[in-house]
Amino acid sequence: MSKDAHSKPSGDMKRSNKHSKAAVHNPEIQRQRRALPITSGRDAIIEHIRNEDVVVILGETGSGKTTQVPQYILEGGLAGDAGMIAITQPRRVAATSLADRVANEQEVRLGTQVGYSVRFDEKTSRSTRIKFVTDGMIMRELMSDPLLSKYNVVIVDEAHERTIRTDIFIASLKTIQKQRNHPTDEDGGGKSATKGAGIPPLKVIIMSATMDAEKFSKFFDKASIVYVKGRTHPVEIFHTSQHQADYVEAALKTFYQIHTDRPDGDVLIFLPGQEDIESLADTIRSFAKRLPHTAKQVLVCTMFASQPAAQIEKVFKTTPANTRKCILATNIAETSITIPGVVHVIDTGKHKQKRFLAGDTGGGFDTLLTRDISQSSAMQRTGRAGRESKGYCYRLYTEAAFKDMARSLEPEIARVGLASPMLDLLCLDIELEKLELLDRPDESNVVFALKALLFLGAIDAQKRITPLGRKMASFPLEPSHARAILASKDHACTREVLDIISVLSASSKLFMDITEKRDEIAEARAKFKHSSGDHLTILNVVRSYEQLASETDSAKKKWCRKHFLNEKSLAEAMAIREQLRQVCTRCEVYWKVSIGETVDGDPVLRSLAAALILNAAILQPDGTYKQAMGHAKVKIHPGSLLTDKKAPAIIYDELVYTTQIYARGVSSIPKSDLMQMLAGALKPAPQ
Repeated sequence: MSKDAHSKPSGDMKRSNKHSKAAVHNPEIQRQRRALPITSGRDAIIEHIRNEDVVVILGETGSGKTTQVPQYILEGGLAGDAGMIAITQPRRVAATSLADRVANEQEVRLGTQVGYSVRFDEKTSRSTRIKFVTDGMIMRELMSDPLLSKYNVVIVDEAHERTIRTDIFIASLKTIQKQRNHPTDEDGGGKSATKGAGIPPLKVIIMSATMDAEKFSKFFDKASIVYVKGRTHPVEIFHTSQHQADYVEAALKTFYQIHTDRPDGDVLIFLPGQEDIESLADTIRSFAKRLPHTAKQVLVCTMFASQPAAQIEKVFKTTPANTRKCILATNIAETSITIPGVVHVIDTGKHKQKRFLAGDTGGGFDTLLTRDISQSSAMQRTGRAGRESKGYCYRLYTEAAFKDMARSLEPEIARVGLASPMLDLLCLDIELEKLELLDRPDESNVVFALKALLFLGAIDAQKRITPLGRKMASFPLEPSHARAILASKDHACTREVLDIISVLSASSKLFMDITEKRDEIAEARAKFKHSSGDHLTILNVVRSYEQLASETDSAKKKWCRKHFLNEKSLAEAMAIREQLRQVCTRCEVYWKVSIGETVDGDPVLRSLAAALILNAAILQPDGTYKQAMGHAKVKIHPGSLLTDKKAPAIIYDELVYTTQIYARGVSSIPKSDLMQMLAGALKPAPQ
């Protein structure tokens, strides 16, 4: 069943203001809100949500659905007097920036009526009614509240991105809704359905920006689809005449041409990842410095997932007079956030895609690969140019290449490692294999995830979660990182392992990588170097940084610049460490236990090795390394301190795949220790 939100407005709804708190009134923000395309469909949307348990909203990017639908629900009284509204997002940067925008529109302070919850950061209070939350964090909430009892409405936004957490959460929502809305109906959940008795019914809204709404509608038993038109203007599309091998260079040349010859308006360049973005940003800034004062100036802004919120805010600020803003972004700018002022889009046709390479290696690993985007993504990128006026899209690929692209992105559940979400589900007594999903994962990935959890001690041979596994799931970390912290209890080095894991969990790299300053960086890094490799080197950095605790922020930044360290990464790691210490306390792990100032790091390495049993490799006669529990030959990454060493056995944080498979974040361990751990880990795989 399909409806058009703009074709069937219902009677006026009474707007409730009792939840708002006094704040500075901003007429311009309220004017912008009223001008959004979704406004004309407000009453129809409210009517659908009032009358139906599940509604699928198909809205073009820029229509205003993400910011307005939760406010319509609150203002229309559809969440009850005290019920909360959750809006899930695949990316933390979207969750935080959207929460800030909605708080401004509601004229309340962020963290009061409107808040957010992302990994290692939360701004909510008892008065919060609208909460933006990442899909990973809402899954964690399920562990302590399996029926999501504090939420009366759950909105799954950006459902078309099909992240693994979003897909699993949608499947969980279907079961939860049956238990809450039909608590005595055996068809709606069986014996466990009685758990929903006494909890208000749950309304579910699935929001998508692409034409896959029918799939979500069918999954929820032919739920209604409400169409929301966007505000679009004509966009002229240009393709290259031939393949562009160097898409960064092609993007640079295209920007030069636009800035020199094309009409006014800001430029949005889509690039695959942070490294490409920062490299091109530096080049364009150098170009901008050489422009005559009389020429139109260039303001470069960047946008990627691990970027601090303060830097991302610059993207949304009004472009100064006689200036063209150039925004370099990953696919986060495709649908999550609308950027004002963009007239020109340069599309490299590339993105970073996480992929689990089990079949290639036997041991399996997740890696980020640069891949072609889908036709759906290409159209989303093109549409960014036509939000406010006629736009122009410059595709750095041929028209034939566009036609060869897949129609839509492959769901993440079909291509990534499953160990972490599987552990979360097992904590809820749910087996992934038995969960009703939009798409099924590959069987080999399921088997490998179970094997990984078995080796980590998170499950037993019958696939039952162990007490250790439940403790691992308490940490907002990858299972291997959680296992390292818990193993540190046995080796009396929890403080040190927490320091290392906190840095590894930060959203940006600790060590700067500036090509033209490689020698200076190597000299600075040598001051922290530990002979065992990268992990204890990280520990030395943290210990040195802690000695600056009484220094001013500017002094800390100066010290970090001197040693080519990322101060934001260290500051974030310290905040993460504080939260992990709290989890340790709840799990009865005494985090103050320390090896002290000793140079003997063996206890720390043993703790890490217990967690990285699947991330171990043994030196081969030809100088390469072979996975201890896989078939792949790997090399030590050039960025590792062990890159020129020949340690008999190593553990590593991750494998990255470029022209070869490289181990990154590497430490050496005694081969005898590794063989002993492997012998203990080799148990029958779960059936």
